Parts: sequence; C-alpha cells; structure tokens
Amino acid sequence: MSRFDPFPFPANRLQDVDAALASTLEGLLEKEVASRRLELKEDYEGLLAPAYRKMMCDIGLQRVFWAEEAGGSGHDGPGAAYTVVAALEQVGRYDTGLAFLAAHSLALQAALAHGGGENAPLNEVLAEQFCREDHPVIVGFVLPAFGRAGVRAQPWRGRSFQVEASLNGSGWVLAGSGARPTCSGADADLFGVLCSVDGEDEPAFIVVPGTAGGLSRGPALLETGLAASRNAEIDFNAVKAGKERCAWRGEDGTRRLLSWLYAGMAAAAVGGMLAGHAILSEWGDARVIKGRGQVFKENPLAAALMAECAQATAVNRLLVYDLAEMLARPDVYGESGSERLFAMASMVANVVLRAADRCLHQVMELMASAGYAKEWQLERYWRDVKTVQCYLGGYELSKMTTARWFFGAETL
Repeated sequence: MSRFDPFPFPANRLQDVDAALASTLEGLLEKEVASRRLELKEDYEGLLAPAYRKMMCDIGLQRVFWAEEAGGSGHDGPGAAYTVVAALEQVGRYDTGLAFLAAHSLALQAALAHGGGENAPLNEVLAEQFCREDHPVIVGFVLPAFGRAGVRAQPWRGRSFQVEASLNGSGWVLAGSGARPTCSGADADLFGVLCSVDGEDEPAFIVVPGTAGGLSRGPALLETGLAASRNAEIDFNAVKAGKERCAWRGEDGTRRLLSWLYAGMAAAAVGGMLAGHAILSEWGDARVIKGRGQVFKENPLAAALMAECAQATAVNRLLVYDLAEMLARPDVYGESGSERLFAMASMVANVVLRAADRCLHQVMELMASAGYAKEWQLERYWRDVKTVQCYLGGYELSKMTTARWFFGAETL
C-alpha cells in the first residue's frame, strides 16, 4: 500500500494481487498526476483523461471482473470487493474524481458479474468492450432522482424516474428529456438507465451505448468539483435498444449495483481523507506559530484538532473495509442485492462522506488562508467530496432506506 500510511487497517483481508494493484496504481498516479498537478491543475485533456486511460487500460482496472478467456483478470468473485476498495482508496488519494469515475465502471461490472448469469448475451458484448486495452470505458448511471419531475407518477423509493421505457416486438424504446446522469454525461461510453416501464410496476435497468441513435447530450454543466467527470444532461428521444440490453428487472439488481457503487464512493472519500492527512502533516511539521516559536503540531489546541482529523480518517477507513468484508462474504452477510446489504452500504457511504467533508473542512480551517489556496491542493479534495455527496443524495432522505430495513417501515 502507500509508502506513507500510518493508519492500520485489516490488510490481511487483501490478496497479494490486491496489494500489488493498489501499489501499482499509487506509482502510476504519483508520476502521472501528482508530479504534473501544479502545472496542469485540473486539465481534463492534458491530465485527467490520460491518467484514467492508463489506470483503467494499462494497469487493467476495468478488466478485473471479466473472464480470462475474454481478456479479463477473472477476478469476478465477491472477494473482488477488497480489490475495489483498496484500488479506489489509492486513486482517491490523488484525485477523488478519477476514483468516482472508476467506482461507476466497477459497480456496473460487479452487478453484472454477480447477477447469476441473468443476461449472458449482454455480458458477452460488454466483456469485449471492457477488455479492450486501448480505450477506457466511461460509465454513467441515469437513476430516479429526488425533487425532479418524472415521466411517471409512481416513484421508485420516493424518487421520480427520469426515463420511461416501453417494450415492443423488436426491443426497448426509451424516452426522457433533461435526464441528469450521476457522472460523465458529456463523455460516457455507456449509460446504465433505470427506467419505469410503460404499463408495468417493475422497473428495468437498461445498458445503452453512448452512441445510440436518438440519444443527445446537452452542454457540459458547470460544477465545482470532480473535474474528471464532465457531466451533461441527456435526452432520450425514442432511443432503441435490443431486448438483451436489459440487464435486469426489479430491485435486486439495482440494490446490488448501488451497494458496490456506494462502497467505491466511500473508498474514494477515504482516499481524500488520507490526502488531507498528508497535507496537514506537512503543514504541522513546517509551520511555526509566530510570537511563540512553537512548531504548529506541538500546540495543544492545534494538536487536538489534528487528532480529530486523524481519528476520523482511521475509523472511517475501517468502516469501508468492513463494508468490503460484507460484500465479499455473501455466505455470512447475504447477497449484495439484498435489502440488508443495501441498507448497510447506503448507511456506511453516507457516514463516511459526511466524515470526510467535516475532516477536510477542519484541515482547511487549521491551515487558514493556505487551506483554500490552490497550490496546497486541499481545496480540490474538499470540493470533490462535497460534489460526491450531492450525487449520493440527501442525507436525511437516505435515512428512509435505513428506517425501511431496521424498523420495517413500509410507506416511506
């Protein structure tokens, strides 16, 4: 793992291949991102897109879940949860946005790999796409949204569907305007779309190519963080997709997808916290309090606040690895598509993202004006974590998922 890593975690759960992958990613991103950051800032074409291509294609992060005969790594068992967390934690240390993108790609692959062979023809088509060594597959999800007018009155989990699908003899037809993906609307190669289905109560998750006829993208949205994700609103104007493009029907598959996505998002946030710790450590060593000649970290008040940041990083890192343990052991904790695991994943992701937000905010306050100065990079992690929180959804609304599972609430 990282050369600078004072935080203990259950590393014994990782296989040698997991630790090696995390270490390789660290070396790549140190060279391709950290050493060029001051020069290129948040340049998408010059810095972020090339780094994403190298970590997904050259290192092979996007081939993890696919069979070896298809060109993948064959690491498609539930134990890959440790691989995902260890890898995205390291990516998040260098750029939370890159980790956010990779979390989407890996979540889709995990949901398909653990779907019990629900759609073998779709898996075969996507395996060929993901196992290419010359193009990183960027994935965005179009999910029901809070607070937006949907195309159907009946909501999913209190959210309005952004896209409606109908099924005819030749396949699916998707319709919806101004749909906002979770990431990369301007660049995604694949959109995983959770649709209401005309005349039916059971939703469908349909994987749509970014080049599909009738799919159009609006201008890139102005966002404060996640520069690696150039988002845009999407219009589905009678977009046609073959029947095999439906990955699953119902809620189990969607819960499985989101459980893995939430684990990846939480790991990315922990990576941001680890980066904040490294920045604060350098600050605490190098700064002297004027008038006292005291090194910053030796001041009791400063030390107490620094300790809170370290504590939050250590504890929330353990939470993420515990979530990985649950996803990795369906024999003990149940399948990742179960209501139980979905509730746990949602809860852990929300707790970790809130802790990361508070931790980075404290580091920023400790560093005063240097905290929001771009050369220290801290403000970028702060913005990125804030933006990830937006895509995770409202914290108060997420409690409804918790209440449904732990207290059997049925009408929320």
